[in-house]
Amino acid sequence: MIAGVAFAVLYATAVLVMPALPGADGGATRVQALLLAFSTLALAAVLAVARDRLTGPSAHLFTIGSAVLVAQLGVAIWFTVGPTLRPGQLDTGAARVVGDVGSMWLPAATIANILVAIPILLYANEGHLPRWLGIGTAVFTVEQLIETITIIGPPGSFIAPGGPMNHYLGGTLTAAFFLAVGIALALPELSVPEPTVDEPAAD
Repeated sequence: MIAGVAFAVLYATAVLVMPALPGADGGATRVQALLLAFSTLALAAVLAVARDRLTGPSAHLFTIGSAVLVAQLGVAIWFTVGPTLRPGQLDTGAARVVGDVGSMWLPAATIANILVAIPILLYANEGHLPRWLGIGTAVFTVEQLIETITIIGPPGSFIAPGGPMNHYLGGTLTAAFFLAVGIALALPELSVPEPTVDEPAAD
């Protein structure tokens, strides 16, 4: 639960708050990258506990999604803080290329989020996790599926790569989803009743 809360706070601050600060400079960008780094540690803890609960093909799918998600966060840190190490030394064209590549992080992260969310949804539907988590996960999965449109969204629009849909809608739901997963995993695991087998009728 603590890891889920930590991730939600750190990630929301990095994705929602820091980009909205007026006059943000290289120092603010480095703070944003540090917050993403710490949020990655918290996320890895949540994912590890969740993976320990899952079984079968869903567990393997969850492992793949988790690996992709953590790797994408690492790459996002590179492109967030890298250009600030030598301020003013990149020409305009190179800076735009780096920024454009970095803006594709959140659109691509939708795929990893879906790979992680689907096993949680299936496990909740089986009765092992609270029903409210299953409903919330279904909403999150559908939103992330819709948000994949930001991969090809026109620049400057609501659905632009790295634009408002990624940051404010997807970012908020991502933080809320992993917070909910962390809380649900801290609760006692729900027991699923075994199916009853009818006794054969006596002659």
